[in-house]
Amino acid sequence: MRNTIILVLLILILSTGQIMELNFPISLNIFLVILIFTLIIFWEFSVLNKNFISDFKIRNCSRKLKFGSFINALFWTSLMLYDNKLKSLFFIILIMWLYPLIDIIIVYVYRKKQPYTIFINDNNLILNLPWKKERDLSELTEITFDRFSKNLELSFKTKSDITVQTKEYNKQEIDKFIEIIISKTKYNISIPKNYILSKENS
Repeated sequence: MRNTIILVLLILILSTGQIMELNFPISLNIFLVILIFTLIIFWEFSVLNKNFISDFKIRNCSRKLKFGSFINALFWTSLMLYDNKLKSLFFIILIMWLYPLIDIIIVYVYRKKQPYTIFINDNNLILNLPWKKERDLSELTEITFDRFSKNLELSFKTKSDITVQTKEYNKQEIDKFIEIIISKTKYNISIPKNYILSKENS
C-alpha cells in the first residue's frame, strides 16, 4: 500500500507539472520518471523473492503480456500527436509507455525465474502479486471459467472475487489447485462444466 501511495504521488506531481505548465526543470522531470520506473520495477520484482508457508504452491510458468497498457499508450500518444501536444506533455506520454516496457521485461523475467505465485496453507489462499491477496477458502462460494480468456473466477462470501489466469500455469497443477480449493470450501460447488469441456478439446 505504501508503494502504491508513493507511486500515485509521483505520477500526480509529474502530471500536474506538465498539465498546469509549471515549467519544472527537465532534470526534475527526468528524475521523477526514473523514480517512477524504479518503483514499478521494484514492486514487480518483489514477487520473485517472496515465499510463504504452504501445503501447496504453483509456479507461474509463462506470464502473459498485458496488451491493454500498450493500446492505452498508443491511443493517448496518437491523440497528443493529433492535438500537437506531444512536446508539452512528453513526460506524461513517457510514463504511459513505461508500463508496456516494464511488462515486456517482467514477462521475460517470469519465464526465466518462474516464481511461485499461488500458495495454499490450510484454508488460506495467497496470491503472490505486487499487492498480496489472501482469501479464506472455506468461504469460496463459486468457481466460474471464461473459455475465451482462460480465466478462473473465484467468488467468496465476504471478500471480493479473485482471478487466476490458467494459461500462466501448468495444466496439471491448475487441475490439482481446483481439486484442493473445492475440497476446502464449506459450500457445495463443483468444477465448471466449460472448464472440463475446454480441457477435453485442448
